[in-house]
Amino acid sequence: MGGYWVTDCFPMAVTSLIPVVMFPALGILSTADTCACYMNDTIMVFIGGLILAIAIEHSNLHLRIALGVMKTVGCSHAKLLGGLCVVTTFISMWVSNTAATAMMVPIIFAVLRELEQAGLGALFKTEVDLDRPDIPPEIRPTKLTKAYLLAAAYCSTFGGTGTLVGTGTNLTFKGIYESTFPEAEGISFTDWMVASFPQMVVNSFLTWLYVRIAFLGYLRPHSKDAQVSEEKVIQQRYKNLGPITFHEIGVATLFFTCVFLWIFRKPGFIRGWSEVITDIDVRDSVPVIFVSILMFFIPKDPSFIYSYSQDPAKRPKRSSEGLITWKVIETKMPWSLMFLLGGGFAISRGSVASGMAKRVGEALVPLRYLPPIVILAVVCFFEGLITEFTSNVGVANITLPVIAQMCVAMEIHPMYLMIPATLMCSFSFRLPVGTPPNAIVTIAGHIPTSWLIAGGCAPAIYSLIVEVIFFPTWGVFVYGIKDFPAWARYVQMENNTDVLR
Repeated sequence: MGGYWVTDCFPMAVTSLIPVVMFPALGILSTADTCACYMNDTIMVFIGGLILAIAIEHSNLHLRIALGVMKTVGCSHAKLLGGLCVVTTFISMWVSNTAATAMMVPIIFAVLRELEQAGLGALFKTEVDLDRPDIPPEIRPTKLTKAYLLAAAYCSTFGGTGTLVGTGTNLTFKGIYESTFPEAEGISFTDWMVASFPQMVVNSFLTWLYVRIAFLGYLRPHSKDAQVSEEKVIQQRYKNLGPITFHEIGVATLFFTCVFLWIFRKPGFIRGWSEVITDIDVRDSVPVIFVSILMFFIPKDPSFIYSYSQDPAKRPKRSSEGLITWKVIETKMPWSLMFLLGGGFAISRGSVASGMAKRVGEALVPLRYLPPIVILAVVCFFEGLITEFTSNVGVANITLPVIAQMCVAMEIHPMYLMIPATLMCSFSFRLPVGTPPNAIVTIAGHIPTSWLIAGGCAPAIYSLIVEVIFFPTWGVFVYGIKDFPAWARYVQMENNTDVLR
């Protein structure tokens, strides 16, 4: 499947369906278990997040936001990219990386369309095969489009590491750590944010710098890619939008409602609304699907408030459509994305069921004889490499229990390796299946997998370097984990007892 994705010999969605056939045929997973990977809570969050993004675009709210941002921060690519990186990183701290990317994509395209109409760069270019003129021309993104889309994908990934609720791998670590070491003090929301915030900021800044150098001619000031935009056109276009409409207000209200429900579902530092209303596990798909359904209830035209007006002229003559319609969703939803993500989840589950994941994880155990800082670097490199090919949460579930036992055997604090490994599980930049933001920008921007691999090598390298530098200094200071704790020694004694038995 990795080979098919890289070479593009099949459509990515078709390649993603291979486990449905091969896993049951090879006796790895049952058909029911394999198919369940293609529709779960995570994919429902993707669907809801994309519906929210489509509604923002349908209401033209994304255009107002785009022009407002351009008018505020300025129209140079450096300032626009900086604003994009800051906003995407901040949003991704509180909502899923997927939802943050899905929200930013229509805003990015709105900004780029304005620049294109002003004659300051095209979104896409078509490549015609002269040897086969009967084949439709291929659509390929320009350097400008790749710069903005990849910046959004990378910053949403880095932003998710800033808070405990930012991404599923952080919560996976919390669950594994607290269950493996029940005597240890739990992972608090505040400590995680204090320890992880600096590396998140540095990585996002390096992303801004890297994208400018690689795609926008930062070191080539006289090149075509480094041209600066004109602001007068943007001011006029923003003025032409007129006053904000009820349609935009309705979508914006539901958007912020969804973000609020995501943040306070189960934040950790206070009792969340999901814990108040029920004892049943409530996931992130509930708020976003709830908001999506409300969009069909709430009309985009407020004339319904005059339905019982004494003045017959004010009464509406026909019903208004909702804030979003199913026809719009059918047209704009990238359905192939669901299969792509499901294929990644199926690979992750199959690697666990087949025993391959356990065998790979056990390969880390001989590292115990190396210095701790070298072990940290090797573990981070290993995590960053393997997470490119499968689900981030899946990699965390596979490797973190092994890393916890490695720390006990080597008599170093379990957090010393487990937290950097958790963060590196999120740092997947080179394959569409590695993380949902990659898949979203790949499909939305028609970015070939080979281009994504080439562009993702740099963030994979500098994120590894930042992690190896920051955690042994700042992270160790925040958590105070220089010494091997007594509760971990107790776990070590239990392990030795099991060996003797």
